[in-house]
Amino acid sequence: MGFSKETQQLLDQLNQIYPGSIVLRTTGTKTNMILPEHVTTDALGSRLMIEVNDLTAPDFEATREMLKMMLTLNGYPQVYFQLRTKEEKIDEQLMIMMTYLYQPALNAIIYREQAKHGQLTNEVVKAYINGVLNTLTPEDGKQDEAALRLLTLIDTKVFLSAVSEDVDEINNELKSKFPESFAAAELLFDQMIVEKIKDPFTVGQAIQTLFKGFDAQMLAWDLPEIHAQEFATVTPVLSAEQLEQPVSSNYGIRHVDFNQFGDDNNKNAVFIGEDKTSGQNSFILKAPGTNTAEFFKELYALPTKELFEQLKQPYTAY
Repeated sequence: MGFSKETQQLLDQLNQIYPGSIVLRTTGTKTNMILPEHVTTDALGSRLMIEVNDLTAPDFEATREMLKMMLTLNGYPQVYFQLRTKEEKIDEQLMIMMTYLYQPALNAIIYREQAKHGQLTNEVVKAYINGVLNTLTPEDGKQDEAALRLLTLIDTKVFLSAVSEDVDEINNELKSKFPESFAAAELLFDQMIVEKIKDPFTVGQAIQTLFKGFDAQMLAWDLPEIHAQEFATVTPVLSAEQLEQPVSSNYGIRHVDFNQFGDDNNKNAVFIGEDKTSGQNSFILKAPGTNTAEFFKELYALPTKELFEQLKQPYTAY
């Protein structure tokens, strides 16, 4: 089974801006479910293979992946990980959870775009919900799946908000099976204000809302926070005026008890640049072992744009 003409056209558009070449492939059988693991990307030099390994909704799954790539290539915020704890397994778990957590912010735009092109069909909606019900077990008073349920149902709420058909029956089924988690997902969804997510700045705001709201819910459930605002770096989105302002106007710099990825020596302390409005980790730096006070004095006085250029830090201007 191949991809539709419209999916191939989107691939052509993506290849015009991607620094290399991208190819699409389908494999597998039809499971009547949509799951995150159905799409894999493998890089071979400058060539990127996007493979949909399920035949249930290959156009939906391929275009969702390609639209995500198009948004990030056009300056929409990305989440990336430069910090490490001392436990590799914990790092892996945190990175997976934080990646899942930020995606609904981008998906608010992606699902809306897919709906415009008629991709959120009844069959796709049914397969998406089948995937949710296959991933989660109904609530039973235990909290061993609480974080997974919340992560999954936030995106489900965003997806259903883009569906033009009546989804009341689906919402009622999810409320019945996951009453506590669904209520928490609804609260986070309302805080995101999905209809206002339209550009890099509002995507960045939504990511911060998700990070803060998720940890607030973990605390309410007496579960460990994931501290995504500290551990994950989110691409800064700043106005032209902010980029010319000194670093001190936009960021506070704070020491964190993490190691920096790729630095096996860990000789110098690691600091994060926190956005003064949101508290989000926006860049990572290391202070020198000597003349630290002078280092920070000069750094705070630098124009923000100049600091980003020195750090080779991605940012988006609006």
